[in-house]
Amino acid sequence: MKKFLILLTTGILLLAAGGYTVLCTVSDTEHILPGVTVRGVDVGNMTAEDAIRALREEADRNSDHALITVSLDGVNYTARAEGAAELDYETAVQEALQKTPDEFWLRGAAWLKAFQGGNPVSQPPVKTDPDALCAALISNGFPDIDTYIRQPVTVQGDRLVFSAGAVEEKIDKETLVDRMTETYEKETYSEVIPCPLTPAKAADLEQIYQEIHKEPENATRKPGIDFDMEQARKALETAKSGKEASIDLLYPQPEVHARDLEERMFSDVLATYTTVVNDTPNAVSNIQLATKKCSEIILPSGYEFSFNKAVGEQTAATGFKTADAILDGKIIQAYGGGICQVSTTIFAASLYANLDILEHWNHDYVSSYIEAGMDAAVAWGVLDMRVGNSFAYPVKIEVRCTGNNLTATIFGTKTDDSFVEIETEVLQNSPPHTMEVVTHRNVYTENKRHVFTEKAAYSSYVQ
Repeated sequence: MKKFLILLTTGILLLAAGGYTVLCTVSDTEHILPGVTVRGVDVGNMTAEDAIRALREEADRNSDHALITVSLDGVNYTARAEGAAELDYETAVQEALQKTPDEFWLRGAAWLKAFQGGNPVSQPPVKTDPDALCAALISNGFPDIDTYIRQPVTVQGDRLVFSAGAVEEKIDKETLVDRMTETYEKETYSEVIPCPLTPAKAADLEQIYQEIHKEPENATRKPGIDFDMEQARKALETAKSGKEASIDLLYPQPEVHARDLEERMFSDVLATYTTVVNDTPNAVSNIQLATKKCSEIILPSGYEFSFNKAVGEQTAATGFKTADAILDGKIIQAYGGGICQVSTTIFAASLYANLDILEHWNHDYVSSYIEAGMDAAVAWGVLDMRVGNSFAYPVKIEVRCTGNNLTATIFGTKTDDSFVEIETEVLQNSPPHTMEVVTHRNVYTENKRHVFTEKAAYSSYVQ
């Protein structure tokens, strides 16, 4: 009997040893132990390649739920984490594989432990693209993270209120990205991240003024918005002491109302200018067509005139013909050749009408129909001639081509007795074979009292 027990025990031990050996053999380092999970995904018994594929498929299925919410100024903005953050699958799988010991005889024990109680991988690392995360927020309406400034003032009724401390704040981009990454790691998508802010600098009253200030709208009854800068400085100093301070907002009324416009609109000739047309029949045809497109154009206060927008692209389909034009110093045939005389004549009239010069280019050579410094070259999609109306009243541009005379007239409403004189100055010491000209606009009152001089244009010609 004793001998039988010994044989039985020996058999059991041999059987157990054989089974354990099989377990050690099965638990190779190419497969993950059973019961191992990564981010809730069972990757047990998988190879590294299969595990990575399973994790990515799970991430794709959950991508619609991977939404990160950030709150700023009382508004919630949502960013989709997909494409901007992802699990470091390779590192996570390598960590799962490392749960299998290198020593052969320890692998069976590791397999049994994993089989009985599971063996989750600790929180795997996450790879994030900070710029992509921020771009995902911005694409859903979030302010530009690099330029956003929160001013320490609010408009409360008819008061401008300065917050205690009175400093600007900007978005703490690094902290924001860290918190968004943490949300992705922990999958706490139901939580809203308050946007982290950091003090930027002391309040800039000039910037605050630019953001709040609004001119009254002429021809309407809408008042403007303004505030006293000196009062604001004093309020700002008080706010820095840790107290809230405020000042009254001002609401200046419009100078010009609709009734004024009806009675005085276009009642005065602000300026007129004539050039003589002496060109080929095709060029004259182009000039006449451009003249029609630029006539009877009304510019309300604050609006601009663009020659290119008014005339449009010059093609055979739009009615233009080929004529001489200059490209890179060479004479070529181009549709619309000659229309620069129209832009030039309007430009000269605009100078004398005291309209704002917004865009101006000169020709390569001095034009035959106007003096140097007074021409305005245009080319579709490249060069434009633009002027703006900063007067309280609207202005109207009229262009007429009668016989050989091309005349541009600016109608408007004179509100003072000022008038304009134009001077062109040829600069000395210009580069070889170059003539540089500066066009000055001088504004005077009726009694010749000088008001101001401005540089209205710069031209450089080939000689």
